This record gives sequence, C-alpha cells and structure tokens, in this order.
Amino acid sequence: MLRKILCVGILCILVLPVLAEDPAATPVDKKAGYALLDSIGQMFHEMAMTGVGGQEKLEKGILQFMADAKKAKEQKRIDPIFFQRYAHLLAIIKLIVAPDPGGILGSIIDRELNQFVGEVLGEDWKGSGAGAIGQVADAIAYEIIDLQMYLDNLEMREKLRKDWDKKYSDALPKKKEAGAAIK
Repeated sequence: MLRKILCVGILCILVLPVLAEDPAATPVDKKAGYALLDSIGQMFHEMAMTGVGGQEKLEKGILQFMADAKKAKEQKRIDPIFFQRYAHLLAIIKLIVAPDPGGILGSIIDRELNQFVGEVLGEDWKGSGAGAIGQVADAIAYEIIDLQMYLDNLEMREKLRKDWDKKYSDALPKKKEAGAAIK
C-alpha cells in the first residue's frame, strides 16, 4: 500500500507542471520589454559617450528602470519571468555601483557576482582580480541579450511547451500496467 501511495504521489508531482498555468501564457507587450532593455543600454551608452555620469546618475537610472518595470508588470505588459530576470539584472548593477566603504557587503557582493557570472557565462567570477569588472560587464551584456532573445521567442516557447505537453500526455500509466508495475 505504501508503494501505491508513493507511486501516485510521484505521478502527481510529475503531472503538476503539465497542469500548472504557464506564467508566460498571458500575452505580453514585447515593446515594453524591449524598451526596458534599451533604457539600460542607452544610459550606459550616454555615459560612455559623454564621460559624464557616475554613481548618482546610475542610481537614479536604476530606480527609474525598476519603477518602469513594476508598472509594466502591474499592467501585464511584461510577464513574471521577464520581470524577475530584469529585476535581478538591476540588482546586480546596483551591487556593482553601490558604495561599500567599510567592505561590509563584500562577501554578499562576491557571492552574488559569482553566481550571476556563473549562470550567464558559465565561468567562475574572477573576484577582485584583473578583468573582474570586464567579466561582470560581459555577463550583464549577455543577460540583456538573453532577455531580448526571451522576448523574441515567446511564441515559439509557448508552442514548444504545448508540443511537449502533447508529446507526453500519455505518460500516465494505464490502470492495468500501473497495478502490475506496483506489485
């Protein structure tokens, strides 16, 4: 009896993702997502071209970008997946530019940057060594590109998910086979 309950429990766990609502299933306004991504690029481009900016401009920009993202999410113009990844990107940028004169946040910043660089580039972060800032900048650029690709492929993603669900919709064992497998 315990085996039957365990098997049914495992089957339920496997079927839940198929039955769960996909967070990207609601139509989104891709233009809103593209505008959010472009705003980051535009700010850094302006700062690079003019040589003017610094921490104050970055801080103001990041706060505005987050406010815009929250508004777009509330209006359902971006989906929760895009929002979470975009918010994480802004948090990484803030960690880099935020002053930490006493080094109090050092271990947290190191851990977050190592995780971010690892997830995006598949590399260990170089830490405070040579090339570390360039490596994080590279990871930020790739994350922006990945988010743009995410927006570009929302319809394909949804189609593939439906195809996947259809392909494995018969994955539940037939009653006769299930009873035989459990014994």
